[in-house]
Amino acid sequence: MAIKDLSNVEHVLFICNGGTCLGKGSDETTNQIRKSIADRDMNDNIHTIRTKCTGQCIHGPMVFASPGNIWYKGIVPELSDELVERHVVQKEIWQEQQLPW
Repeated sequence: MAIKDLSNVEHVLFICNGGTCLGKGSDETTNQIRKSIADRDMNDNIHTIRTKCTGQCIHGPMVFASPGNIWYKGIVPELSDELVERHVVQKEIWQEQQLPW
């Protein structure tokens, strides 16, 4: 397995792949987020991690974005590109999808 150089990473997206989120499409969400990152040639700046259950099943699929500690809810595959565009490229919080605390 190749080792990724993480020295230039600016954002980490933790994508829930627990049972409930998987049932709501998080495997494809993960693939679409990774494709969106690659299409923008940002693989060196963004790291994605599939996680086990994040305990927010009712809101899934969930994506936790760092820095900022932002929880995004309902990130189905069709919203993946918009998440990358808004949160990573435009550096804004996507209010409509942010999980309020």
